[in-house]
Amino acid sequence: MAIDWNATGSMIQGWAAFAGAAAIAWAAKKGSDTFGAWKQQKVAERKSAQAEQILTATYNARRALGRVRSPWMHGFELSEAENKLKDDVVQWDMQTKDRQKRLTTLQAYYHRLDRVKEERELLEQCLAMARALFGEEVEQSIEKLLHQFWIVQVDAESYADDDGNDQEFTKKIRRGMYDISAREGEVNEVTEVINASVDIIEAECLPALRMEQHVA
Repeated sequence: MAIDWNATGSMIQGWAAFAGAAAIAWAAKKGSDTFGAWKQQKVAERKSAQAEQILTATYNARRALGRVRSPWMHGFELSEAENKLKDDVVQWDMQTKDRQKRLTTLQAYYHRLDRVKEERELLEQCLAMARALFGEEVEQSIEKLLHQFWIVQVDAESYADDDGNDQEFTKKIRRGMYDISAREGEVNEVTEVINASVDIIEAECLPALRMEQHVA
């Protein structure tokens, strides 16, 4: 039988075209998969870097709150606070001895809060990306943690005006000012909010930092 070379050439060309098309399709899919994996890897890397920043700021803020709420007031803190208040001699001399003592404690708290201003600012800077990468709950937890600095300040200001007539109110503001364990049947509200906020932030950010949320 004679070979029809024209037909054979056409068939070979057809197979070649098919093979070429298949190769192009495979290369396109491979390229798409590679790009997708690269994109996922970049997102994972970004989340990991942001998780590290958020956790660092969170832990520093928790330590800062611990320093501000320390029940131990050093002598140099009280001396510094009293000297600041004595800048206004007239107002200072108008106060009773008991109120001078309480105002001195309040001023010492102002100084403590001022010394941790950087920790508060660094945590606040995490808010936008926290919501974008880790969700609303992490953002809200950071906001709650930041809010505790304000709570401590308000409680210290209340302490300066507290006459002790309302024992429950007195105990409440002391729990805000001091990082101490609550008595049986009581809750240290500020401490609980701090711990709960940190737990939520850790639950969302630690997996990203530890690369547990790896790209498949």
